[in-house]
Amino acid sequence: MKKNARSGRPRLAATIFAAATFAVLGAAACSDTAGEGARTTVTSTDGGTDALTSFSLGTEFRVNVPDDGRVYVKLSPLGMATVESAPETSSAWDLAFEGFDIATNGGVSGAGKGGSFGPVDLVAFVADTAPVIPFISADRAGGAFVDWYMYEGAPTHALWSRYHVFGVKDGERIFKVQVLTYYGQRDGATISGLYNIRYAEVLPDGSSGTTTELTNLDGTAGGAAAPPSSPSECLDLVTGARTMLTEIEARASSAWHLCFRRQSISVNGEKGGPRGITAVDLEEDKMTGENIDAVKALTAASQKSKFDSANYASFAGRTFRGDRVISGLDQWVDRTKTPFLPVDSAWVVVDQAGTQKYLLGFAPFENPTTRSPGTVVMYVKPVKG
Repeated sequence: MKKNARSGRPRLAATIFAAATFAVLGAAACSDTAGEGARTTVTSTDGGTDALTSFSLGTEFRVNVPDDGRVYVKLSPLGMATVESAPETSSAWDLAFEGFDIATNGGVSGAGKGGSFGPVDLVAFVADTAPVIPFISADRAGGAFVDWYMYEGAPTHALWSRYHVFGVKDGERIFKVQVLTYYGQRDGATISGLYNIRYAEVLPDGSSGTTTELTNLDGTAGGAAAPPSSPSECLDLVTGARTMLTEIEARASSAWHLCFRRQSISVNGEKGGPRGITAVDLEEDKMTGENIDAVKALTAASQKSKFDSANYASFAGRTFRGDRVISGLDQWVDRTKTPFLPVDSAWVVVDQAGTQKYLLGFAPFENPTTRSPGTVVMYVKPVKG
């Protein structure tokens, strides 16, 4: 799996999924810290004792991850194994470790039916049944818009826009975009996946073009499961054209800048599509200070002045990027620590056949470098459900 869109910047440890009005947002941060090539053994993490106590209910499995290249892991009821080399289209693997990234065999990462969800509480290891979660998500493309929302847990399980201002770059043209809500109206009912946004072009002379506000951009994608064959709406910021495309069609099309699919907003560049579009979150450095109560208090009206004040100069020196691979295990590493450490949480993983669920947890890395966790000590438990 290629470096994900979050590498190399501070952030909350987040993993992103949604079903109907469900989504989960967790936390992690990024910075390169351990000395290049110098290996050390990490012996503890925050809460590590509790983690290892919980993980004792699983089976220990050790994965040696090289500084360069991939190693594949097969999770099997008959015993786990590593596969040094395997095509991405192969059914011979369930997980792929590359540096500090983990891919599952599904979605954009493989031809299987695998996927993941997390983080979940360590107490999940006590049970023989998988914890209640919205759904398993296959690996997908994601970029600057990956954290456009905050998730509110039970009982609402709602997504709230952070009202960040994003820049979307098409050649020398830059558009500012603000997501207003994830919920729209259809037949008198409130429906998740119907986006309202505002956008405008920012011009080199410091002015902005006309602000356009759109309602009910259709990201419902056929419901919570969002099958790949179900189209969702994609938007061209230059022409205003709105086109319904499946995931496969979108990745091959140059007719759009942004695509809306359940909780995900894709950019038509890199893994997202062929047009070379890139994007940036102007307020990504605010992530760590945001909390759900403060975000819930924001409104489209209260945040319009922030949108209006963003101009061409606001994006000077910013790093724009397209979409890269995002996995449900994307935030398994706490990159705020020196060296990096695994997060004290559990993850639900489904094998490439889409039939068997597992709980995964990770002990402290052995001999990590800046490019690899070294030996990953992984605890695996098959669960029902």
